Amino acid sequence: MTGTVARAVMARGAAPSRLEVEIPDPAGNQVLVRIAAVGVCHTDLTLAAQWPEQGLPVILGHEGAGTVEALGPEATGLAVGERVCLTFDSCGACEFCAGGTPGYCDQAITRNYLGIPGIRSGDTPVTGGFFGQSSFAGYALATDRNVIPIGELPFELAAPLGCSVQTGVGTVTRALRVQPGESVVVFGTGAVGLAAVMGAVLAGATTIVAVDPRADRRELALQLGATHAVEAGPQAAQQVIEATGGGAHAAVDTTARPEVLAQAVLTLRPRGSLAVVGLGAASAELPVMLIMTRGLRVIGVIEGDSDPAEFLPELARAVADGRLPVDRIVTTFTDFDQAWVAAKEGTAVKPVWIPKAG
Repeated sequence: MTGTVARAVMARGAAPSRLEVEIPDPAGNQVLVRIAAVGVCHTDLTLAAQWPEQGLPVILGHEGAGTVEALGPEATGLAVGERVCLTFDSCGACEFCAGGTPGYCDQAITRNYLGIPGIRSGDTPVTGGFFGQSSFAGYALATDRNVIPIGELPFELAAPLGCSVQTGVGTVTRALRVQPGESVVVFGTGAVGLAAVMGAVLAGATTIVAVDPRADRRELALQLGATHAVEAGPQAAQQVIEATGGGAHAAVDTTARPEVLAQAVLTLRPRGSLAVVGLGAASAELPVMLIMTRGLRVIGVIEGDSDPAEFLPELARAVADGRLPVDRIVTTFTDFDQAWVAAKEGTAVKPVWIPKAG
C-alpha cells in the first residue's frame, strides 16, 4: 500500500477536500504513477455535483502527468521512472479498441466510472479509478493502457493532453477530418474549444471562426490562430456564414446548450458536419428538415476519436516543437482550492494543479 494525500469529494456538490488515503500496490497490468501535475476539467466540476451518494467519497481528476513509480507484474511498455501522462482507460480487446477508437470501448463505463477496489481512508472505502486514474492525489493507480510516455515535455503541459487537448485537436483532425483550405467554426472557447482552434490550425484550415460571449476568450482564440472571432448571440450564425463564404465545412460545439447546437447546424454549408463534444443538456431540438435537405452530419465525439497510445505522443511532439501552443491556455496552481475555483469561475482556461510530493 502507498499512502498519499488526495482531494476527494466527500458530499455531493461539494468541492474536493483533503483526505489521506492508501492506494494498493499495482497488480496485473496496473501502473502506479507519482502525480506531478493534473488539469482541472469541466467534467470534474460536473461529476462532483452529480456523483451518487453511495459512491462517496470519490477521488476525481483525469488529466494527470508524472513519473512511473511501480509496475504490476503484467504491465508492459513502461519503465519505472518514465515520464508519462494519463488518459482514459480501455480494454484493448473489443471491436472499438481494435479499430483504433477506444473511447467507445465496450468496458468504458466499468473502467472509467465504477472505480477500482482497495483504496481506503482508514476503514472507509474510497472510490478511485475515475477515468482509470483518479489523479487528484499524490499518486494514481492506472493501467499500461492509459499511461502514455511523453519524453521531456514539462508535466504541466503534458497533463491537459490526456483529455481536453486530445478532445479538441482530435475532434478536428480525426473525427471531422478537416482538410487544408477548409473552414471550421468552434462554439465555446474553453480548453476544449481553444484546443479545437489549435487543431484547425494544425489541419491547415484557412478560415477558423471562434464563437464565445467573452471578449478575452475571443481575443485568445485569435492569438492561437482563429481568423475570425464572433460574439455569441442571435446574430452569430449569420456572421459565421459571412466569414466562411457561405457556411463552414465543419463545426465543433463544446457548449452542449440546445440553442447553440441549433445555431451550429445553421452555420454549415451543404454536406457540412457538426461534432458534439460538450457535456451539458441531455437533449436539443435540431432543424431536421435542414439537416436532411442539405446532407448535413451531426456526430458525437468522445476523446477526439483518438487512440491515445498513438495520438498523445504526436500531440506531445507538436507541443515540444511549438506547433501546438498549449502553454497559452495553462495556468498552474500549487493550491488545489484555487485551481478548483479558477475552473469553476472560468478565470483560467486550463487550471493545472501541482501537488506537493506524496
